[in-house]
Amino acid sequence: MSSSEIYNKFESISTTNPKKKYDVYLSFCDQDTASSFISHLYNSLTLEAEAVVFWDNQRFKTGDPVTITHSHSVLNIIGKCKIVIILFSFNYTKSRFCLQELDKIIDCCGTTDGLIVVPLFYDGLYPGYGTLHRGLYGEGFRDFVHRMSIKDTSKEEDKFMTWVAGNSKATTYSGSVDILNQYGNESEYIEDVVEHVTCVLNKRDLFSAFYTESTASRAQDVIQLLKQSTCPLIIGIWGMTGIGKSTIAQAIYDQIGPYFEDKCLLQNVRRYWNEGNGLVSLQEKLLLHFGIPSIESGRVILKGKLQHKRVLLILDSVDKLEQLDALCGSREWFGEGSKIIITTRDRHLLREHGVDHIYGVKELDESESHEIFNWCAFSQASPPKDFVELSRQVVSYSGGLPLALKELGRFLHGKGVLEWNGVLRSLERFSIPVPHLLEILEKSFSDLRTKEKQIFLDIACFFIGMNQNDVLQTINNRSTQCTALQISLLEDKSLVTIDENNKLQMNVMLQAMARDIIKRESSNKIDQPKMYDVFLSFRGDDSRAKFISHLYSSLNNAGIYTFKDDDEIERGDQISISLMRAIGQSTISIVVLSTNYANSRWCMLELEKIMEIGRSKGLVVVPVFYEVDPSEVRHQKGQFGTQFEDLISTISVDESTEINWRRELSNICGIAGFVLIDSRNESADIKNIVEHVTHLLDRKELFVAEYPVGLESRVEAGTMLLNIEQSEDVLILGIWGMGGMGKTTIAKAIYNQIGNKFDGRSFILNIREFWETHTNQVSLQQQVLCDVYKTTTFKISDIESGKNVLKERISKKRVFLVLDDVNELDQIKALCGSHEWFGPGSRIIITTRDFHILRSCRVDQVYTIKEMNESESLELFCWHAFKQPNPTKDFATHSTDVVTYSGRLPLALQVLGSYLSDRSLTVWQKVLEKLKRIPNDQVQKKLKVSFDGLKDDTEKQIFLDIACFFIGMDRNDVIQILNGCGFFADIGVKVLEERSLVTVDNRYKLRMHDLLRDMGRQIIYEESPFDPENRSRLWHRDEALDILSKDKGTEAVKGLSLEFPIKNTVGLNTKSFNKMNKLRLLRLAGVKLEGESKYLSRDLRWLYWHGFPLTYAPAEFQQGNLVSIELKYSNLKQVWKKSQMVLENLKILNLSHSRYLTKTPDFSYMPNLEKLVLKDCPSLSAVSNNIGSLHKLLLINLTDCTGLRKLPRSIYTLKSLETLILSGCSKIDKLEEDLEQMESLTTLIADKTAIRKVPFSILRSKNIGYISLCGFEGFSRDVFPSLIRSWMSPLNNAISLVQESSSMSSLGTFKDLLKLRSVCVECGSNLQLTQVVAIVLDVLKATNCHKLEASAKVTTSKSSDMCASPLIDECLSLVPISGSNIYSKSLLIQIGTKRQVSNITEDSMLQTADGAWDMVFDPSNNKTNWFTFSCKGYSIIFDVPRVKGSNLKSVMFVVHYSSMDNITLEGCPGVLIINYTKKTILVYRRDTLTSFEDDDWKSISSNLEPGNKVGVIFVFGENFVVDKTTVNLFID
Repeated sequence: MSSSEIYNKFESISTTNPKKKYDVYLSFCDQDTASSFISHLYNSLTLEAEAVVFWDNQRFKTGDPVTITHSHSVLNIIGKCKIVIILFSFNYTKSRFCLQELDKIIDCCGTTDGLIVVPLFYDGLYPGYGTLHRGLYGEGFRDFVHRMSIKDTSKEEDKFMTWVAGNSKATTYSGSVDILNQYGNESEYIEDVVEHVTCVLNKRDLFSAFYTESTASRAQDVIQLLKQSTCPLIIGIWGMTGIGKSTIAQAIYDQIGPYFEDKCLLQNVRRYWNEGNGLVSLQEKLLLHFGIPSIESGRVILKGKLQHKRVLLILDSVDKLEQLDALCGSREWFGEGSKIIITTRDRHLLREHGVDHIYGVKELDESESHEIFNWCAFSQASPPKDFVELSRQVVSYSGGLPLALKELGRFLHGKGVLEWNGVLRSLERFSIPVPHLLEILEKSFSDLRTKEKQIFLDIACFFIGMNQNDVLQTINNRSTQCTALQISLLEDKSLVTIDENNKLQMNVMLQAMARDIIKRESSNKIDQPKMYDVFLSFRGDDSRAKFISHLYSSLNNAGIYTFKDDDEIERGDQISISLMRAIGQSTISIVVLSTNYANSRWCMLELEKIMEIGRSKGLVVVPVFYEVDPSEVRHQKGQFGTQFEDLISTISVDESTEINWRRELSNICGIAGFVLIDSRNESADIKNIVEHVTHLLDRKELFVAEYPVGLESRVEAGTMLLNIEQSEDVLILGIWGMGGMGKTTIAKAIYNQIGNKFDGRSFILNIREFWETHTNQVSLQQQVLCDVYKTTTFKISDIESGKNVLKERISKKRVFLVLDDVNELDQIKALCGSHEWFGPGSRIIITTRDFHILRSCRVDQVYTIKEMNESESLELFCWHAFKQPNPTKDFATHSTDVVTYSGRLPLALQVLGSYLSDRSLTVWQKVLEKLKRIPNDQVQKKLKVSFDGLKDDTEKQIFLDIACFFIGMDRNDVIQILNGCGFFADIGVKVLEERSLVTVDNRYKLRMHDLLRDMGRQIIYEESPFDPENRSRLWHRDEALDILSKDKGTEAVKGLSLEFPIKNTVGLNTKSFNKMNKLRLLRLAGVKLEGESKYLSRDLRWLYWHGFPLTYAPAEFQQGNLVSIELKYSNLKQVWKKSQMVLENLKILNLSHSRYLTKTPDFSYMPNLEKLVLKDCPSLSAVSNNIGSLHKLLLINLTDCTGLRKLPRSIYTLKSLETLILSGCSKIDKLEEDLEQMESLTTLIADKTAIRKVPFSILRSKNIGYISLCGFEGFSRDVFPSLIRSWMSPLNNAISLVQESSSMSSLGTFKDLLKLRSVCVECGSNLQLTQVVAIVLDVLKATNCHKLEASAKVTTSKSSDMCASPLIDECLSLVPISGSNIYSKSLLIQIGTKRQVSNITEDSMLQTADGAWDMVFDPSNNKTNWFTFSCKGYSIIFDVPRVKGSNLKSVMFVVHYSSMDNITLEGCPGVLIINYTKKTILVYRRDTLTSFEDDDWKSISSNLEPGNKVGVIFVFGENFVVDKTTVNLFID
């Protein structure tokens, strides 16, 4: 641009400054510059620019001032000048006086207002754009920069850049203007310098002469950002296509580029990349260094070349992170003061690279837009008079986009008014008339992925100006997933904006581009996603008020999503893009043909499009002939035909269009529809239309999942629970799991698979969300009825009446109903009140996160969603990330890391996979690093629904406490602690479990999904994002340490965790806790506190201190509100030397692994203790005797207390104790008989001890459940048989614990076991009695199998008055059966008072008798009563007779049996006497039967008391057949 053009563009402004003596000061090195050049420059400035130039004749003659005095006087002149011209040359910095001048100039720049420095260049090279090259002439200017920078000691502001920014407003460097050797002659160069100085003196913005005011302004905005630090700064210039990013970058380069040691503007990186040249070629282009072997080599070369230099690097039009990684990998590549500018359409790319600032380029305002457009359209600042309004309209449609303004201006340049009007009509229809402009804009669209493209087009056509939340709900209801993420991506790519009211906006040019794309797609694509159920086509003048509104509302009431155009103004000649798209996205089109329908060009265009899409894409067309005869439509006759002819004659249409319209009118009459002429019941007609459409919309399939990984097995499991083939009962199945587990997906798949087997079906989606956001909850009841009956005749006025209607109607059908995402019981009551509502064989599925709801509504089955396994999780993630089942090689490890982070949650796998798709490895690494600190928004939003659904604030507090501190802790311990905080945790934790927010593992530890944990912690983080001390809970070590070490604690902190490895112990002062007076949870590890414990909060409920450093806890350390004290791995020798406070609230004391602890504390000061854990305390030698005062103690764990020799006797008085663990107490050798006093004891574990004798008294405890002792362990019901086997078989040395007869006192060594005579088992119920009998019988039979190989001798003893041994005779009737080797035998056993049995009586007793069972009274002695009971088989049951004044004296058992061989007595190993009245079992070994003693008789007689119901069972082994059993009672 010439000087005259510059002056024509800008008006002169007076710049006289009375304080300045000179206009210009010249600084130069005479050794490098010819005298003619300096003289020429001086003369031109004084004569042409009329500038007052300081001229030192003495210096010109001698080179440097000859005296110091003269030198100072010359330098002082600099501060009195407006401009200093520095003529840089190779020897400039070698001149002593030049260096002094340079120092003075720099000083004056900082102290003198308005001093402007203009550097000139006398020699050197200045290559073109695209390559790093020397800036302002080598060493001279570099030294100037260094001197300016060395005075800048602040890292927060780049003072040199500040100087450059200020100076550059009055200077410009465009191409080769600054380089003398690129001018044809010296005069041209001096002419430009003089012009430059003239502009500066007159304060004309020379920069704006080359660029528009808008570009200059925006360039200055960016330059101001560059001043903020001396460290290398990376600035991103971000905006949509055509917004002027590259122009601004070019302007910045021209304006400040010469001030940098090296500079490069690498233009259009994206295009160069797309041409296939690759990153190496870009590096070569940047460096002018060919033959770079690899990207990494190029990175090394770049870093080595740049890291010590002040560099200006501009990377224009970047669209891949790999490009940035290869060309400006990190700030460490560049020297101090370097500036890197990146232009891009993708803000996400800038954030991933970690730029310091992002400058978003805004659209031009109206005046700026007119400036650009007018210069391009008319080559002048203002439009001609005839084009003023046209220009205004074109500019208004350009949306302030510089590219559009330039292209439209150039396109219209020189054209007439008619052509301008044609362009305006296109713009009014949102169509872009300039192909080149459309092509450029579409590049940003083509870079999108499929989902992003779809959402962009939807927004452009339907959702401009709508609230983002409403848009999300609308699109998500249409099965578009991850919409929020996609909108965010579109915003990052400058295609969508979200205003301050959360409404979606889009540049008008982008809207026009979108509609042009849709127009092409509508003619090319076979299928379009269906967004509407019905598209209504009608002529408003004819039918809107009368009919359409009624039809439209009826369709909507039936749940049919209908598109109806409310815009009656026909814009232009073409059908609107939105209507065209709506037709293509509809399943059915209802065409209401009325009298004047064919008189509307708009309607005919609609009809033409509807019929076209009906033929090509399957759009179902339903004609409604409203007050018009179909034959008139078919032939265009009558009034309908007249209206059509009027249209043809009024508008200009070509012959082919008219033919098409006539054909379509004829074709639509061939489609079955509805004829409504003189209808008397319009409501009935509309009802018929709606029912017809409802049947047409009977869709068989619901969208399930894009990638159904692992779905088949889960659907099969759920379907099996429904049992649809076998049962005609009504069955309700609950599908339960945490958010994001796939409950809805599974329910949809089941619905698709079996739904057609029912009379009617309905799937009600997202009930929770609908219930929360809609007041018309009755519509859900109506939807069920509409889905099942395919009709809208049912009218429901309110929820309660709706229940009755549903019950009445649905009970008549076999129905399949799915209620999705239920979170309140009222929802179930409203939609499926009970089983009786449904017909036989109906099935109902309820999906929910709340197990309590399923329990409350009494579902028949619950299907708990199982977590995906590792391979399923990886496959699902890979499908979304790579569109294949396996990760690519370079991403395998990172894929596994993402799957691990996701916790195998399908929602997280899908969201993260989609997000990372097509991203670089660097992005993956940064995303993973970010996820460690900040959870993914989309996943968290879904999971937070369960948290927000908690009604009670205490439940939310419990969840947050668990998420931050209690994961992995014992459930009961946590409940105790939180109960101490007043949270009613018994109920609260249960609610969290029911809502899938917390789980309990098989060790009774609390667990939480990692993403739920992160969600909880994010909630805490959001309490105060930037001030951690104001958060309620602190768990990040760095934050907690910072707050404590700087004494920044506040009363907001309720819980704190600070943990370090023991070897890296950190010291703090207790005063750090002084302000945390609401602290109730404290977890420390590897921390040493100095100072008084009184500074700890009195609200403290839980103290966990791993590695407690003191040997004695301070007396003031006793906090009265503490519920749990856990001092594991402490240095304690004794807890307190002297207790001063009663810890009434203390429930848990855990001093495990305190290796120096010698004695337990005084338990009298903790009366409510429930859990005492002293594991691995090897120095502990005694337990305080007052432990017996702990009447609420439930558990004692003394595992591995190897120094403990015995337990205090008082410990046996603990009636509340449930668990006693002594494993590893190697010096404890005895348990006292008093153990039976522990009546609540359920678990006894005493492995690896010196115990050899176990008191049998423990077996009298009815609560003992688990035993582990002397190598045997298990539940008592399992351990019991082991004892019986050991007792019955001397060869078996298994030892265990069972209840025993009162005659025995202890069971210990194997020798003692052989002396065991009998066992008495006391049972608590008839069920237990039956179970124990079965166990004993199995054991005795199994034992006998090993003994049949050998026979034992029958031993008899001499009789005594009280029968020292019973009468036993086995050979009284040993009779072989004729013809076989089977022997019939009889066994007779008499116990009690010896009575001589006569031969007659004995014979009668031994005779075989028939009958089920007999009772025989022996009359041989009138004073003696014999009662005989007999029964076939080996057992007998009888009632002991009542004989007044008499007692049982003797019992005789007679057993008739047979065997294959002459097997002796060992065939009967034992006898069971069962007292059903007392619920006792007596078990006698065969050895005992041969040698009864007094105590044995007492045991039997006490179990045969008058009136008792008694059973006797004789146990025989294999090869024995018992024919008959007889019992004789002798009562005297």
